[in-house]
Amino acid sequence: MMSNQYMSKDELKELFEKEDLHITKSVVILLKQSGRYATRAKNLHDKSQLEACENSRAKYIYEAIEVADMEKKQHWRLLEDKMHYLHELNDQYGDVDFVNNLDDLKKLMLIYRLEDMAINQQKNEALELVE
Repeated sequence: MMSNQYMSKDELKELFEKEDLHITKSVVILLKQSGRYATRAKNLHDKSQLEACENSRAKYIYEAIEVADMEKKQHWRLLEDKMHYLHELNDQYGDVDFVNNLDDLKKLMLIYRLEDMAINQQKNEALELVE
């Protein structure tokens, strides 16, 4: 049985509507990752791992909310608008290899992490390969 200490799908939907957040590719990837942990928790025979599974599930739900909020505030989507962002970085730094602004580096790392997570999900590889 799933615990009720974490946000339900209905609560998440309500939050997205209330805050005018959008379900972008990045958000879908993070929610799918959360769902993979929910499935694992349902199928666990070893209950000692249940709490860790639930925590990972919650972590990805809250990261999806954070990413949706970040995309709303910056007025561009991490994955759909990636090429435009990379062109801006190239214009600003001459080459992406020379990016030295911490916020830009964090966004680049997040973009690449989300892309890796999506590939992992398509291949249905072990969850541990994504952390």
